[in-house]
Amino acid sequence: MRSRIAALLVALALVGCTSGPQAPKQEATFISAIGTPFLIALKIPACAGSIAIAGPLAGASQLAESSSLIDEFDLRRNLNDGLNRNCGPPYVVSP
Repeated sequence: MRSRIAALLVALALVGCTSGPQAPKQEATFISAIGTPFLIALKIPACAGSIAIAGPLAGASQLAESSSLIDEFDLRRNLNDGLNRNCGPPYVVSP
């Protein structure tokens, strides 16, 4: 009885080892290595432009009175989302 339980445990342990992580394809790694410098080169001016536009808009929205035309909290949330998207990760091209 003990040998059957031990054999079952060993079999279950081996089944768990059979489906290991797959290595990425070589061409995907090559594209990632080649594309990352271009991503960074394009991300820097996009981030700088976003900061140059979002900063004054956030300050002006704070000074402006709330009106029915502009929701200042929604505007600042959208500016924050845009800055996170343009200045935040990913910094590497994913395959």
